[in-house]
Amino acid sequence: MLSLYSSLSFCLVALNSVTAQYVPNSQALTIKEIEHYYLDAATHSFFSAITPCTNYQDPTAAAPNNGLGMQTAAEWIRTAFHDFVTGSIYTGLGGLDASIGFETTRAENVGPAFNDALLFFSFFYNAQVSMSDLIALGVVTAVANCGGPKIPMKVGRVDATAAGPSGVPEPETDIQTTLNEFSTAGFNDGDTIGLTACGHTMGGVHRNSFPQVVPASAIGPNNADGRVPFDETVAVFDVATVNDYVHSTGDKGGPLVTTTNKTVQSDLRLYLSDNNQTITELSQSSAYFQGQCQGLFQRMIETVPSNVFLSAPVDPTTTTNLKPAAIYLNIDWKGNMALSGFMRYIQVAGAAAPPGTLKIILIGRNGKTTTTSATGTMSAADTGTGIWGPTRSYPFTLPFPATTGLSGISVSGQTFTFQDSMFVVPGMSNFSPTPPTFSTTSSLNTVSTYTVNTTVAYLTTAPPTSLTATFNIPVPQTGTVSPRIDTSQTATLKKIGTVGPFVIYSAISSHSLSAKQAYGTSMDVAAPGQAAGVLFFKPFNPAA
Repeated sequence: MLSLYSSLSFCLVALNSVTAQYVPNSQALTIKEIEHYYLDAATHSFFSAITPCTNYQDPTAAAPNNGLGMQTAAEWIRTAFHDFVTGSIYTGLGGLDASIGFETTRAENVGPAFNDALLFFSFFYNAQVSMSDLIALGVVTAVANCGGPKIPMKVGRVDATAAGPSGVPEPETDIQTTLNEFSTAGFNDGDTIGLTACGHTMGGVHRNSFPQVVPASAIGPNNADGRVPFDETVAVFDVATVNDYVHSTGDKGGPLVTTTNKTVQSDLRLYLSDNNQTITELSQSSAYFQGQCQGLFQRMIETVPSNVFLSAPVDPTTTTNLKPAAIYLNIDWKGNMALSGFMRYIQVAGAAAPPGTLKIILIGRNGKTTTTSATGTMSAADTGTGIWGPTRSYPFTLPFPATTGLSGISVSGQTFTFQDSMFVVPGMSNFSPTPPTFSTTSSLNTVSTYTVNTTVAYLTTAPPTSLTATFNIPVPQTGTVSPRIDTSQTATLKKIGTVGPFVIYSAISSHSLSAKQAYGTSMDVAAPGQAAGVLFFKPFNPAA
């Protein structure tokens, strides 16, 4: 696919006064971001940390460290489990809300998994994608990428701003307390057994975190953290650990079953709590196990505070496997406009092979199809292999006069709606200096003073004196490695001229940011007294 931040960024704004966009609201923008996290295949994409599934990605290091016996995919699942399980269906509080970031010093949250996961996710955090949505996405991608089912992924989670209640079961926790804690989160006894078995199909227990479970002899070459795996297929989401337990083969269910310290045989106590009925049912077939895990994990990541409302499931192929992406709109001082970006084709199971070219036809501002068109040719270099199937892209640039304008495009008999009421003009905007190349490591922590020149075209017959740009900047929070969004920095855009029916506004602003913050920064632009006309434009990614 395209480089990470050209494929993840959008020149998109709200539908009530838009630019090049075909998404109607903030939640839809979040869905578009999540789709790209699913589909991107760049070196430092979301999937890079869990490819291959044996990988351990220390987010402070330049390369994976696979000599520790640690595993990022398992860490992501564990992070969601510890975040969600302290939620309460009785109070409507807690659940998957990223409060885990404030809770990592508790004994029940021992080990580096949580800060590892949150620090990696923080590179993808922005004003449209919450940390709790990223935790959920971590589960979905880890499971599907490692041989498990596609878990439906909804968005709209809201991050906690402080620690929540304690109550994560530990290896020493007695069986009734464990079942009660899960029950409070909405999971009955059978659900609890199933969720635990599903969560323990990858990864293992580590000596450095749980010396009461794992003997010192576990530490050795390429296993410096002393991991004892749950089963022999540590990097595959499969039924092996369940079969091992039921049939007393292989690793027999893992160290929380087989440890000689009976006090910490938590999985054994759990499985025996219903006389092995649930765990035996899970072993009946791989398909049954995967189906049960899909449903249980979906419920886990959808356990959210009662005042949080999630979207429909994100599926890049729900309505069509052909969609525009990374779209932006330009205009010059002569009144020439151009819509640029690419069409993305996902070759889902049963779909036709991708065509060599696509014809993109302009629909003018008046809603009528024009004779203006451009050809998108499939890019040999820009390919992806995400969980939805192989993806191909078709870069294009569609020029047209400002008098004709834009309300959409027609591609392969499908119509995609856009507007040109207000948009940031990448060709008239710029920033300096250039941030370092994106990488999910501490190399982006250097702070620089960035100068941003923001130029906006506004289609109006009653131009206001100025527009206001609000910068949404990820900033650190005390007590957690998860950032929050700060909106205190603004810029006032003044009129600098007109082009055809558009009034042009511009401002220069200065921002002291780390490169990591720069990549996560977006801006909204609004006229006085109006909702944002430009929503979620990334100033440090003007061509995306």
